[in-house]
Amino acid sequence: DLHRECIGYNPCKNLEVNHKEYLDILREARKVDGVKKVFVRSGLRYDYIMYDKNKEFFEELVKHHISGQLKVAPEHTSAEVLNLMRKPSFEHFIAFEKQFRHINQQAGLNQQLIPYFISSHPGCTLQNMAELAVSTKKMRFQLEQVQDFTPTPMTLATEMYYTGIHPYTQQKISTAKTLQQKTDQRNFFFWYKNECKAAIIRCLKQIGRTDLLSKIYPR
Repeated sequence: DLHRECIGYNPCKNLEVNHKEYLDILREARKVDGVKKVFVRSGLRYDYIMYDKNKEFFEELVKHHISGQLKVAPEHTSAEVLNLMRKPSFEHFIAFEKQFRHINQQAGLNQQLIPYFISSHPGCTLQNMAELAVSTKKMRFQLEQVQDFTPTPMTLATEMYYTGIHPYTQQKISTAKTLQQKTDQRNFFFWYKNECKAAIIRCLKQIGRTDLLSKIYPR
C-alpha cells in the first residue's frame, strides 16, 4: 500500500495534529522548583509542527526549550528523493525555517536552526545534489550535519539499494554505490569549501548543468 502512512510526503486526511499533551508536560516541567531550563534537543517532526494550526507549541518551543540550536532533518530538497524517503516536501522546511526566524526576532533571540541532510540515497542523482546546493546556499546554510546513505536492515531504502527496484511500484531505482559516486554527491554539501569547488564544477559539466554554476559560484 503506497499510502499506508499518515505522515509522509503528503499527510493523509486521517492525521490528527495536536501538541496539547506534549505542551502541557513542558509547561509543568518549567514550573518544577529548581528547574531552570527544559531543552528539547531532537526527535521533532517539523512537518507535523507546521500542520498544527495552533502555533502555541512552536512559539513556546522556540522561546523556552531550545539551548541555542535546534536540529531537524529535512534530509533532502528534491521532491523525487523525498518521496522515495517517504519524507515531507521541502516546502514545509522552508516555511518552518521562516517561522523559526520570525519567532526568534519577536522574542529578541538569536538561535540557530541546524538542518540534517543525506546524500546517495537510492534514487538520488548528481542533479538532485546540485539543486540541493543551490537551495541550501539560497537559505544561507553552510551544512555540517550530513551523512552518506548507509543501508539499514529491514528498511524500504535498503531494499531499493540492493535490488535497484522500488518494491511498491516496480520502478527501477539507481543508486550511487562506488566511492567516487558517493564522494561526488557528498561534495555538493560543501560548495562553500575551496577544496570541493573543482569537483563540483566537473560534475556540473558532466551532467550538463553548467547553468547552475552562476548560482553556486556567482562571479
